[in-house]
Amino acid sequence: MGKDNKNKKSNKTLLTGIALIAAALIIIGIGLFMILRDNKRDENVVTPGKFAVIGEEDSATACQNLMSEYYSAIMGEDGKALYKLMAPPEYWSYYMNVYSKTEEEIIKTYKDAINNTKTEWKAKCGDDAKVSFQITASGEEPEEFLKNWNDNVGSLCDEQLTAEEALKLNVTQTVKGQKDSIESNNSPILIKVNGHWYILNEGIGEN
Repeated sequence: MGKDNKNKKSNKTLLTGIALIAAALIIIGIGLFMILRDNKRDENVVTPGKFAVIGEEDSATACQNLMSEYYSAIMGEDGKALYKLMAPPEYWSYYMNVYSKTEEEIIKTYKDAINNTKTEWKAKCGDDAKVSFQITASGEEPEEFLKNWNDNVGSLCDEQLTAEEALKLNVTQTVKGQKDSIESNNSPILIKVNGHWYILNEGIGEN
């Protein structure tokens, strides 16, 4: 067996595709934590979970499921799944029209990012590298955060998009293989828009 020392590192190369949306959100900034809750549920990612839909789950469960689906998309090298987790389809339609991009091009960007990430994980931890995560805390973004998003992004699309809730999480991410184990702390921001949850910002290495 290889080493199992958990080097505290930030995997800053993990998926930068969300910058497509973040570029439009610079003026918003990161909101402050309003409520801290312990969510000490450890999730070993194996297969995708159900995507969170309004009325089916509370916020904590929705966030857990969304993060599970996020990591499942990475492990499954599924760029299309990741693309769907990052923004509502109405926003992607707007983005593709304004920036002359196709859905296939955007999905390929995510696919390439996933491949780069997994290549790095395998180089550090071994070909059998797997990822797991634990949500250790969450906090609500303030109303001003939602207002800014609605005014600056939600109104861009043909159909009005309304942000109803946003949470900033503390997530401990562990990549483990035969050679080594790497632990990092991330602070993703999840946002509920028109009843569906999305990953607004992956928050890589921000903890």
